Amino acid sequence: MLRLRSQAIACLLLGLLALGLPAQAPPPPADGGIGDLLVAPTRVVFEERKRSAELNLSNIGQSRATFRISLVRMEMDETGGIKELPFDPGTENLRSLFRFSPRQVTLDPRESQTVRIQVRKPAQLPEGEYRLHMTFRAVPPDAPAPQSGAEAPKGIAIKLTPVYGIAIPLIVRHGKTSASVSITAPACDAKRGVLSFRLNRDGNQSVYGDLKATLLPAIGAPEVLAEASGLAVYTPNSGRTVALPIRGGRFVPAGSRIRITYSQPILDGGRLFAETVMTTP
Repeated sequence: MLRLRSQAIACLLLGLLALGLPAQAPPPPADGGIGDLLVAPTRVVFEERKRSAELNLSNIGQSRATFRISLVRMEMDETGGIKELPFDPGTENLRSLFRFSPRQVTLDPRESQTVRIQVRKPAQLPEGEYRLHMTFRAVPPDAPAPQSGAEAPKGIAIKLTPVYGIAIPLIVRHGKTSASVSITAPACDAKRGVLSFRLNRDGNQSVYGDLKATLLPAIGAPEVLAEASGLAVYTPNSGRTVALPIRGGRFVPAGSRIRITYSQPILDGGRLFAETVMTTP
């Protein structure tokens, strides 16, 4: 479930999108705002015979809000950051894969709306994976009209209106697609309290899963040191670097054994994608 809170957050909460985590901005200003938006599910995958899906949008804010829905092209970098790219002649036809309605919703507080999505594959679509992101951008309320008799401002005035938005991935898999994952170059920075490693992806489809780092003591029960849910590596990227903060700044002594796993989310089956065991220097 993704949550959009009315706050000046630079256009899109892209860093959170890279992890697939709930997008939540800082608390809203005292004068309220355009409302809070919940979106579920947070990603949609069309594979095998699946050709349609529904998203549920809910306004949990205190004011009426309008959101414009559109499709955008996004790319992931080596650290998992997501940025929006313009469509070009080679990617413009991706829009035709998806049809959705409505394209704009206005929700009163505690009101919900369903967005329906359909996928239409052309007859000669090459085998592989195709992806766009669906964005939900808040439409700023109209500026209040000037009061009668008020003196008109002199000179040039510029008003910057922030645009609020979140996005979720829409993925189409056509034909035979698969991916394999490996974890390499694990390291533990005890001073910073961070575990780092590289997550490698091979194949013609994206991967999406949960990370867990577990301390394996010689005596006693294993202890979870760090976790991250909903972490993706999108095609065509071959991988991404990951840094996980250790819980509570827990000190990890030299010679400790740590198991790092990357697994399918439990709701999707929980299959283990990759694991490695490291020993801290």
